[in-house]
This record gives sequence, structure tokens and C-alpha cells, in this order.
Amino acid sequence: MKLPSNGVAKDIRHYIGALIVFFLVVIILFYLTRYKIPNENAQIVNTIIGMIVASLAMVISSITGRNPDDLDAAKKKISNLEMKIEMLVNAKDMLEGMLIKLQDDTIDRLLLNKTLDFDAKQKSCICGKNSCKCEGENGGA
Repeated sequence: MKLPSNGVAKDIRHYIGALIVFFLVVIILFYLTRYKIPNENAQIVNTIIGMIVASLAMVISSITGRNPDDLDAAKKKISNLEMKIEMLVNAKDMLEGMLIKLQDDTIDRLLLNKTLDFDAKQKSCICGKNSCKCEGENGGA
């Protein structure tokens, strides 16, 4: 039988192992309520039970589907994406500033051009005509 290699088999093994450890703890607790442990073995049994119970938090998290490594990886990915979003927002703000400056410069140039054209049309010659060809002192059109 070929198991899937995309992490599903690993999760299934973790789940089954967690259930085994959980049931082992329950069986040990049941055994301790029924039978008395001899004094010469009490310290060894207490140490072993303590180590098994200490791993109970990881067992419960595995049974409920919470993997601390996945959580850390997700936090790291979120942090990376937040940093990218911040960079994109800064780039967008910079581009908006450049566009506003370009628009201001374009408007200024158009206004200056139109003002010069208007002033050129309004110049009058020394002879008093607005559009003459006598080329007097004030210049002609």
C-alpha cells in the first residue's frame, strides 16, 4: 500500500500516535486506581508517568489538529506578506506623488504657453494697430 506523500500520511501517523499515547495515559491512570505500586518501583514508575503526562499537551494538540510548526510557518508567512504589503503601499504612494507632480508641471507649462500666446496676440505696435507689419519698436506680430 502506497501512502500519499503530500503530508497527509504524516498527519495520520501523528494522529494515531497521539491517540495511542492518550489511551496509554488513560490505561495507566486506570491501573493506578486499581492496583498498588510497590515502594521499590514507585520512583521509576512516577518518572515514566511524569514524562508521558508531560507530552500530553502535544498529544492533545495533535489530536485536535493543531501543529505548532504549521502555526509558526503561518505566522512567518503572514509577517512576510505584511512586509510586502507595506512596501507596495509605499511604492503606490511614491507613484501617486510622482503623478501629482507630473500633472502640476504639465498644467504649469500649458498655462505658461497659453499666457505667452495670449500676450503675443495682445501686443500692439507703435502705430496703434494690434496686428501690423511695420515692425516698430514694440515689435509686430
